[in-house]
Amino acid sequence: MNKKRIVSSCLLLSLIFTSGCWDSTEVNELAIELAWGIDKGQDDDVMISAQVIVPSKISSGQGDGKAGAGQGKPFFVVTSSGMNTLDAVQKMQTKLSRRVFRGHRRVIVIGESLARHGIKDVLDTYTRDPNLKLRTDLFVVKGSTAREFLNISYPLETIPGLGALGEYDQIGTLMEMGFINFLVSASSKGSSPTVPVLVSGLNTGLSQEGEQQDSSENVDAEGFRISGAGIFDQDLKLVGFLKTSDARILRWVTGKLQKLTISTQIPDQKGNASMDVNNPGSKIQPVIRGNQIKIFVTLTGQGDIRENNARLDLTQPGNVNLLQDTFNKHIEESVLQTITKVQKKYGTDVFGFGDVIHNKIPSQWKSLKNNWDLEFSKAEVFVKADLKVRRIGVTGPSVHLMDDEIKR
Repeated sequence: MNKKRIVSSCLLLSLIFTSGCWDSTEVNELAIELAWGIDKGQDDDVMISAQVIVPSKISSGQGDGKAGAGQGKPFFVVTSSGMNTLDAVQKMQTKLSRRVFRGHRRVIVIGESLARHGIKDVLDTYTRDPNLKLRTDLFVVKGSTAREFLNISYPLETIPGLGALGEYDQIGTLMEMGFINFLVSASSKGSSPTVPVLVSGLNTGLSQEGEQQDSSENVDAEGFRISGAGIFDQDLKLVGFLKTSDARILRWVTGKLQKLTISTQIPDQKGNASMDVNNPGSKIQPVIRGNQIKIFVTLTGQGDIRENNARLDLTQPGNVNLLQDTFNKHIEESVLQTITKVQKKYGTDVFGFGDVIHNKIPSQWKSLKNNWDLEFSKAEVFVKADLKVRRIGVTGPSVHLMDDEIKR
């Protein structure tokens, strides 16, 4: 049994055996934290922050809604530093009148400075402690610290940390699996982890690499948003970022995307169209001949046309096929561009191609695994999209068009 399967089995068993209560402490004796932050402290210390709820300031029966008028923040953030996480937690406890309870934690955020320094030395307690919840989502805070992020208010949620989960769900990603997926990738030589990125309203503009951000990445002065993904290497150090569109492609290729919307220009039609894709799928097939590695990626999905600004009458099968072919070509070009960018710029296999080779061609993997990042960067990748339009909406052409403006 390989190391990745052992890690996956251990994580699954820990989920089963840690689902019950470990003590009978009353709720009103606990300081319940829902979000947790990890930062680089002074010297080699680790700094932790907890977003703790204030039960008396949460509106009755509306744990995920807004706090009542005049109540103030329904949470506070407490911070402490130590030589490791447990040392910092012990020091944090001296600042609280109630025992810190981490069993309801939903979110872990990591400051960019610590992520770039490396997080391999701070992860042990998160899998060893039976009181901690493994089904937690993990985020990197770009251009800021976890402590600063946890102090940000979020207009739509009482507890700001839960806003990150809501945004993550809206972009079509499986929730509460981020930490487990990270640990599985971290234990494999055939893939490298990625973590979704959060950007606060105070940290837009230029990235740390000096690249101008897409205007769509900007957020309001208050609040935050999901902004792509952070790429980690095999040493669990953050090496760079993918923008939001590239991160969505990454999740599609790795089978971690539940839905997406595709928009593209229609050639020769002076217009554009959008399609909602449900249940997007991915199939990866490696072929190795001698020293040449070829990776064939097939992306599938079916969905509905949600906008048609191309003056096409979609009751005509030929026009539907035109749209379908255009979406497929757009996806093939976009996905190949993203994969090539990761190969050439980072040389880190975040797509799990190595894991696929390990599973499908184990005899070949033995000679590749110790130098896989280099082999990944040289592999030839081919992308095929096979999207199907199932519904065109309630109209064929746009209803506001004159008859002579419609292409039938």
